[in-house]
Amino acid sequence: MRALHLKQVGDVWHYQRRRPREFEDVEPRPLIRFSLKTRDLSKARALAAQHSLELDRRWHDAKRRGVSLASSDDLQRYQSAVDAVQHLGLPVRSVDELSDAELIERLRLLVANPRSVPEQKAVLGFVEQPRLTLGAAFDRFWDHIRDEWMAVSRDQQRVKRNTYLKAIRNFEAGVGKITLYDLKREHALAFRSWWLNRIAAEGLKPYTANREINSLRRMVSVNFDIDSHGATNPFHRVRLRDTEGSQRKPFSTAFISDVLLAPSASEGLKPPLPLLVRLLVNTGLRPSEAIGLELEDFHFDEEIPHVHVRRNKTRNLKTVHSERMIPLVGVSLDAARKIVEAGGWGKWLGKNMYATTVINKYFRETELVTDPDLSLYSLRHWFQDQLIPSALKINPCMPNRAFLSR
Repeated sequence: MRALHLKQVGDVWHYQRRRPREFEDVEPRPLIRFSLKTRDLSKARALAAQHSLELDRRWHDAKRRGVSLASSDDLQRYQSAVDAVQHLGLPVRSVDELSDAELIERLRLLVANPRSVPEQKAVLGFVEQPRLTLGAAFDRFWDHIRDEWMAVSRDQQRVKRNTYLKAIRNFEAGVGKITLYDLKREHALAFRSWWLNRIAAEGLKPYTANREINSLRRMVSVNFDIDSHGATNPFHRVRLRDTEGSQRKPFSTAFISDVLLAPSASEGLKPPLPLLVRLLVNTGLRPSEAIGLELEDFHFDEEIPHVHVRRNKTRNLKTVHSERMIPLVGVSLDAARKIVEAGGWGKWLGKNMYATTVINKYFRETELVTDPDLSLYSLRHWFQDQLIPSALKINPCMPNRAFLSR
């Protein structure tokens, strides 16, 4: 009996699949074949299905980002060369970079310490650096920093990953498809100029450009470190100067009280998003912190009702100093009780970017908020202003006067 992508060799089942024509540009192997190491047909079918799903995912992802998976072979070969050279305590150099004295010294080393042919080529600098696309360089970078993204929620992982991928897409749209080790200072400056023109044409802010420049700089830097490549990062000191007033503005107290907290203001928002808005008002929480709160983080039986902002199963903390207890008062206390009564955030738990996007879009479409410098995050800036006595013009010993209870 035959099954999908299965071939029996002796008593052992193998996975065997011809490369689909649509993926010829991203898959170097015309025939994918390997042993499943089982004689059990049922187990082989399950394994084959799993491998097929993984292959399809890799191919579609590579197709979407324009990454040739053939580059991974070059990368593995080059990494093996780097390891062989570093094992001998030598700096990684191409043959063109070696002086006559260095070349002779390496030849002597090989005579005294016989090595395999691939290692000999590596020591003598005959293995060229891989021509990695930026997409392939990102894959290696993302795997290298997995200790960072494995500690955060799926939503945070997606946002972090997409920030880098968007930077690559914009770079290739504005400058062109340049491989990692062909990147020059002129390319980084061209990307900066591309962003300057876009900012002027679309009224964007330098922060957006700097975020992408920083993402590319870090990705390149990590790849250079992996390969022990000592060249200066092309994106070093390419940032745009931030203009004054680029920070988000706070809402006014009157606007929050009379507009945002009006019963009709949130009629078009799906539950529990109106509660998220009200929870932010008197707490100063980041939206990601608020919608990342689990039921165990709400405390109403204490002397002072509060929420515990901490690392939990849903989200990580932005910094080690972000863990804190936040008192609940006024509309925020009422919202917190309703959130717990409803059993928590439900399907919205941890989905900060989605929730924030939906709320901000609602603000714009209903013209509830017309100032482009104001957003949901402006509630946090308003709260920060309430903690400054000079801004409040009230007795700092009576901070409750600044809290909204509507």
